[in-house]
Formats: sequence, C-alpha cells, structure tokens
Amino acid sequence: MPDDPQTDDPQSTDSTDSNTSGHSIADFYDADPRRRNSEEIEFGDGWTRREDAHATYRVNLVLETGELYAVREPHRGGILARYFDQLGVEQADVDELRVTVLGVVDEAEAARLLDGWQEHMHGTHSLPWVEQQLSASRGQ
Repeated sequence: MPDDPQTDDPQSTDSTDSNTSGHSIADFYDADPRRRNSEEIEFGDGWTRREDAHATYRVNLVLETGELYAVREPHRGGILARYFDQLGVEQADVDELRVTVLGVVDEAEAARLLDGWQEHMHGTHSLPWVEQQLSASRGQ
C-alpha cells in the first residue's frame, strides 16, 4: 500500500474534521512530487454537501500515493453551477480550489469501496457517502 500521507506529508488534511477547508490544489501537488507525476482515477465531479450549497466536489485517487482526495470547487452560479460547468464556463479561480485528503487506499480497495459511486453522487448531500465508505472499511 502507498505511504500514508497523514504521517509523511504535513500539508495533507484528513477529512475527519469536515470543517477544514483544506489546502490549495497547488500546495497539495507541490508538497509531494509523486502527486504531480502520478496517474489519477476520477470518481466524479458532482459531489455535494448540504451545508455547502454553493460548491461541488470532485473525488480522485492518486495512484502513486494512494490518496483519495476531494477538491472543493466554489460556484458563484449557485443552482445554475452545474449548467455552467456543462457549458464550459469557468467559475472558480484555481486559487479557490481546496483539497482534502479523505483517506489512503490502493486502487483495488478504492474500486471496491466506491463501487456504484455514480448512483450515489446525486442529491444535495452526497460526499458523506464517500466518507462513510472509507470509515466502514476502517471499522469506524
């Protein structure tokens, strides 16, 4: 299994504190060069939190480090944000993108834990499903 970023990387953020805004995406990639050079697997870009109605999250797995992370993308378009995204209208500046490492898993474990993620990404409070999947795998 890849190295644990919680101990190897002081820049990483654990999602156990859901009020944490995370680090900028640039800081995230700069903190560990393996991240920038690694392939990633995408697990959707329409995840949501009820308490954060003006943002969506994308969830990716960095294969080299095993970090499953969420990127918060604020949307000034509010309810129309998804339509703006489909039209390719940029809404958030790259400096506004915040990364939170949700956990560390290998590719096979991520695929198993997030099997069927497409059906769970919809709605106004979907990102907690990903967090629950990871917690259940840790026996929490």
